Amino acid sequence: MFIKTKLAMLFGLLCLLTAPLESARVREPQDPCANAQTTVEMDDCAGKEYKKADAALNKTYREVSAKLDDAGYKEALKKAQQVWITFRDANCEMKSYINKGGTIYPIVYTNCLTEMTSRRTKELHELVEER
Repeated sequence: MFIKTKLAMLFGLLCLLTAPLESARVREPQDPCANAQTTVEMDDCAGKEYKKADAALNKTYREVSAKLDDAGYKEALKKAQQVWITFRDANCEMKSYINKGGTIYPIVYTNCLTEMTSRRTKELHELVEER
């Protein structure tokens, strides 16, 4: 009987000690974009990803520009970046054109912006590495 009582107490103690771990796991915030189901959720998530990519591009652009000593080179970078933004927007418009008018259109367009922006960030990083 003594052993059964000790085992029961040990089991109870174990349950008490692991309960906070289980409840902490339940309270852990989930990334809503990991399982986006509706087009509204997908559009919101695509927008968040684009904002991150755009912020990274802007940061990289500032870093690259700051490292350029030659005013002419700096101006060429600025002009290229402005033209690239126009190209990116037009290219994504073309790539998502088939979806125009549909609920998926803004998601396809924004995903394209994100992809191209991320590639441009990498390209600017490479420009710094070359110098």
